[in-house]
Amino acid sequence: MAEIFEAVTGARAALRRLPGRGLVRTTGADRVRFLNGMLTADVAKLAPGGLAPSLQLDRKGHVLAELWLLCEPEALLLDVGPGSEAELLAVLEKHVIADDVAFQSLSAGVLELGLEGPGAPAAAQATGAPAPAPGSFARADFAGESLLWLAEGSVSAEGLRVIAPRAVAAELERALALPLLDPGAAELLRIHAAIPELGRDVGPRNFPQEARLERAISFKKGCYVGQEIVARIQSRGAVNRVLVKLATESLVAPGANIEIDGASVGQVTSSAESPVTGALALAYLKVEHATPGQRVLIDSVGGEVTGGSSRL
Repeated sequence: MAEIFEAVTGARAALRRLPGRGLVRTTGADRVRFLNGMLTADVAKLAPGGLAPSLQLDRKGHVLAELWLLCEPEALLLDVGPGSEAELLAVLEKHVIADDVAFQSLSAGVLELGLEGPGAPAAAQATGAPAPAPGSFARADFAGESLLWLAEGSVSAEGLRVIAPRAVAAELERALALPLLDPGAAELLRIHAAIPELGRDVGPRNFPQEARLERAISFKKGCYVGQEIVARIQSRGAVNRVLVKLATESLVAPGANIEIDGASVGQVTSSAESPVTGALALAYLKVEHATPGQRVLIDSVGGEVTGGSSRL
């Protein structure tokens, strides 16, 4: 992945702006128990400094939101995917009855940045940032403000993210002194890493297992919204389609139909192309065809399954 990143961007590290993400602070004595019954991650197992991916599902087990949980001693922070905060909060608040739990949106006061590429950790540390291990986050002071550094959730394996108060975001960008990652390059790297995007590759018509989002789910904890359906799918392996990565002979369009021997077997959800990687796509395929090496036809363009979706 490091070689691909450098070939695509011409740099060892680059800065990616992440507009639209939300940050919600959850407090109250019942916060852990309440969120454990609303989200897919095992919130009770998170220790202070812990970071975990999670999902919000509807009662039928479909994906409504993706988020990261950050555990602090007196609160749980919800780092919410773009465009999902309002619906997430509406669902959570609707289920509060006699629970001691409160939600405060911090989104208006912060900005989120992604540091991508093999040189990202060194660039961050040059500003005084810590080096959080996978599955963790850390706070660090910068220009008199507290920044949150997250070890996961980037399009590059070595990348990290930072949530900064708006008052120091521009100063932080200057201190990092990194080139901005072009949105097209970011999309190409996301598809190359086979990372599904909410609203494009996964949404309210998808079960988590279809998009291979099992990492964001605890199959050992007790009940949560949508748990019965998700557990049934997991025990029976009963999904009809899964998200895969394709290498295609030329660029194909999202929504394009996929065929094998004249039969429709799937649909493209995302696509990108560069001289470095060639044309790539993410697509849903019927389970029986979702194996590496499987040849497909996409609106008369040839393609081949190269792998499945990988991580949040």
